[in-house]
Amino acid sequence: MIKFLSKRGQVSNFIVMDLFEEARNLSNQGNKIIHFEAGQPTAKLPNIAFKQALNKIKKTNVSYTNPLGLELLKKKISNFYLKNYKSKIDYNRIIITFGSSGAFILAFLSAFDKGDTIGVTVPNYPAYKNMIQAFDLKMKPIFCNSKKNFEYNFKNICKYKNIDGLLISNPLNPTGAVINKEEINKISVFCKKNNIRIIADEIYHGIDFTKKSDTFFNHNKDSIIINSFSKYFLLTGWRIGWMVCPDNLYSSIKNLAPNLFVAPPTISQYVALSSLNYGNFLNKIVKTYKKNMELLYTELPKIGFRPVLKPEGSFYLYADISKISNDSEKLCKNLLKKYGLVLTPGIDFDSKEGKKYVRFCYSYPEKEIIKGIKKLNSIFN
Repeated sequence: MIKFLSKRGQVSNFIVMDLFEEARNLSNQGNKIIHFEAGQPTAKLPNIAFKQALNKIKKTNVSYTNPLGLELLKKKISNFYLKNYKSKIDYNRIIITFGSSGAFILAFLSAFDKGDTIGVTVPNYPAYKNMIQAFDLKMKPIFCNSKKNFEYNFKNICKYKNIDGLLISNPLNPTGAVINKEEINKISVFCKKNNIRIIADEIYHGIDFTKKSDTFFNHNKDSIIINSFSKYFLLTGWRIGWMVCPDNLYSSIKNLAPNLFVAPPTISQYVALSSLNYGNFLNKIVKTYKKNMELLYTELPKIGFRPVLKPEGSFYLYADISKISNDSEKLCKNLLKKYGLVLTPGIDFDSKEGKKYVRFCYSYPEKEIIKGIKKLNSIFN
């Protein structure tokens, strides 16, 4: 028997995925589960959006598209940037990918070599560190100050001049903070000066409550911009995303993409094309997220969960549980097992201080949010 195992493949699992699977098993057994864990929307686009895509598919063979994506979709995304950010982006620089995950794979392979160091804000999306490990890169944690509500700005990174890349999400997962234009510009100038490549994870753009998120592209044309149709556009399971590719990486990505993926999923691209027509509908969905956020932000402190800040974007709220528990993983497992309520433990996002925090996802219908608040209130009060 061959016993060798690659170290690159020895990555950790998300704890929340184990909880999600257990919750699904309990649900299949007839138990009622209250969900606050899954980072995906529960709303769906109007049926007409899928009908339009289906009509297009009926008129064409569902074969491979161009390895870098449908030209029509790329042009429409380019117009989306012009309309929403006043960004003039050549559609040829837009690469359609297999979800944002495909974009991250192309970004890491094209921009960095083995042993390069990537600075990553903490707390963060747990897949970041696992992808960095899998590509034989080194992660430099950039810890946000918990005493200052995990505020992330230029001051957090200005001492890290020797990193090769900076991976940053905006709005931030799990806190829901939004980095303003001034801070984006300071970070961008710093990275240009020190030859640091920015990978900007902008998959929660569009889900903004107080101010519109700006794209790093407007401040640093060498940034790799990654976005997705999964969150704002409600197409999580269709696995379709995109990246805005810097000029000097285009040749590499053009060759890598077909070798790794052949082409992005054809049907998903046509559905994505339709979704770009539903901005007004999608903005109404964002208003429901904001309403849910306000509800949680008001009620959770009464139960013992202290929000670290009032979210400005995404559909997440990060809460301090110090008054309730000193072990977020144990708390979350206990809540599921005893009460049928699922939260995401902070340890998934922050190995240093995550035991003191949990993340709430509020993309569920308002009645489910209210039901969850009542359940938590009955448990802790």
